[in-house]
Amino acid sequence: MHQEKRKLPRFHITHCQFLDSGETKTFPVQDVSRGGLAIRLMDRLDLPKFAVSSVHSGMIKVEGRKLPCSFQVRNIRGTLIGAEWVEPGADLIEHLEEISHPGRLGEKLRKFDLPEVKATHWFHNPVGVDLLFYQSDRWMLYIHQNFIQWESDSGVQTGQALAEADEGYSHGIVRLETRLIEYDSMIDRTLVRAARDLVAHAPIDNPELKSLVLNHLNGVASS
Repeated sequence: MHQEKRKLPRFHITHCQFLDSGETKTFPVQDVSRGGLAIRLMDRLDLPKFAVSSVHSGMIKVEGRKLPCSFQVRNIRGTLIGAEWVEPGADLIEHLEEISHPGRLGEKLRKFDLPEVKATHWFHNPVGVDLLFYQSDRWMLYIHQNFIQWESDSGVQTGQALAEADEGYSHGIVRLETRLIEYDSMIDRTLVRAARDLVAHAPIDNPELKSLVLNHLNGVASS
């Protein structure tokens, strides 16, 4: 496996938030899954409150529902707090399973303009999924901390993408972050099949781009 750093756009999620019962303060959630969540601290003075191994309880608002939750902080990268659920309730898990279905994730993708990044098309949903087209020779799909990419010279690859401590550049609601890219030694075909379902349901306004991605994914899934 090899690693590299790139500047990749991410979205400050305003529709997904965590209300800390101990602080009576709301924090934006950058991504959420059945395993846990990532919180973006807007004020560095809040960092000491989220020490590694600390447990927090409160309410999470995600996809139209407010649900009680508890989590334990597992890692800190700059102002990004990574955490795992602690004894999550059945209602929370059921809701997260529903909104994390690949078809549902695809349906919720929306296109956002990137005036500072030319020749790039960006589709995003508020629970940690990004699909980016870089001109015509490369595309990348991020599903939480996993990714699938295709490049004209290397084909389809899968792996993980973790935010670095560098907070990057912000422009309005768009943040450009440095993310550490680690490739899998073998293609994760389970991820490829989920991505195929996601893209098939995505409202991509360019049928040629959509067909391009599906053709690449179909070729790997059937091999």
